[in-house]
Amino acid sequence: VKMSAPIPALEMQKSGHPHLAAMYDKIQTSAANKLWHQATLALEELCKDACFSEEGNKDLIALYKEVVADQPSSASWTGFASKINPVKHASLCIRVSLQYGDSEEGIKSAIAFLEQVGTKLESDTEAYLLVRLEISRRFLQSGKIDVAKSKLEECKDVLVDFAEIDANVNSSFYLVSSLLHKTLGDAGEFYKSSLLYLAYTPLESLSEEKRQALAFDLGLAAICAEKIYQFGELLLHPILQSLKGTAGEWMVDLLHTFNKGDIAAFEKVSTENAAAIQQQPALIGNAQRLREKIRIFALLELLRDIPADSRTVSFTPIAERTKLPEDEVELLIMKSLSLGIVKGTMSGVDNTFLVTWVQPRVVDKEAIKKHLVKLSDWMEKVQRTSEFLANETPEIVA
Repeated sequence: VKMSAPIPALEMQKSGHPHLAAMYDKIQTSAANKLWHQATLALEELCKDACFSEEGNKDLIALYKEVVADQPSSASWTGFASKINPVKHASLCIRVSLQYGDSEEGIKSAIAFLEQVGTKLESDTEAYLLVRLEISRRFLQSGKIDVAKSKLEECKDVLVDFAEIDANVNSSFYLVSSLLHKTLGDAGEFYKSSLLYLAYTPLESLSEEKRQALAFDLGLAAICAEKIYQFGELLLHPILQSLKGTAGEWMVDLLHTFNKGDIAAFEKVSTENAAAIQQQPALIGNAQRLREKIRIFALLELLRDIPADSRTVSFTPIAERTKLPEDEVELLIMKSLSLGIVKGTMSGVDNTFLVTWVQPRVVDKEAIKKHLVKLSDWMEKVQRTSEFLANETPEIVA
């Protein structure tokens, strides 16, 4: 087979996309000279062009089937799919499959295409997982939640056996996992999966629109999730910067009020953004629970601020900090104890709470400054105690 002969499909697409002529030529030249890696890189670069994301464009499907896919040895062009790195091959096919669209028929065609590709890549676990995860996402997109969940679980069972795996696989797994939990309405699991997705996904690989949508959804999930009582990891993540200067910037402000347990600031942000909040059913439907949650955050902040040598707190300062009547403080502490975010002993007779442990959190610079003050105070006390012992019991110290 003369590999250097012009590939008709490439020539046809080149004429349709003259601005990509150099890229098409690079694919042709690299493949003709059996430089498979360079041909793959050229394909990856080509696929990034915006023209292939236009509605109705099917050029990548044609390119894969007529140029990349392996053909019989008798064909004038035999393709080079089997020469491509399996993980890159899987990623390329996933990009190609997006051109089938999101209609019911399009999703079916995409799944059928990916099933064929998956069969060829079965011997490479990472590549196979990438394809299976995309198939799971497509089933979820079509509303077949049980099928999507089943396929995701199958992938999870394979993943747990790997100590190290390509970051793209983990990224895909947590993306599909987050989409599944979002569909199921599980805010806590969506929050956890989304943060793990971001841990394996370069932020620059997401469009500005996707960053903003994910940042807002993460904020919403953090606030509404029943068992999440620290937002430090999200507040320190650069994805929240995408909401600055947008209509959703109030979400960042709201997150900060929760993280500080600042009820007055919470009321202020809620009032100033009442119209926007009314557009969020999750916030409106959980209004009462959110007020309880901000009070628990306020309790946690109060307990973190008390000195290490004075761990018994009266209900009175708790009532003042949480804006609750004193006779309701006991219920708030019981709720916090049941959530496992504080540990201690409560006295209903003395109206006190002896705290022994508070849930750790990711701290920002402001919290670090507080810890420095507390550490400085503790060092002074240690120094005074040491001097007292030296003066009063010199024979013991010596």
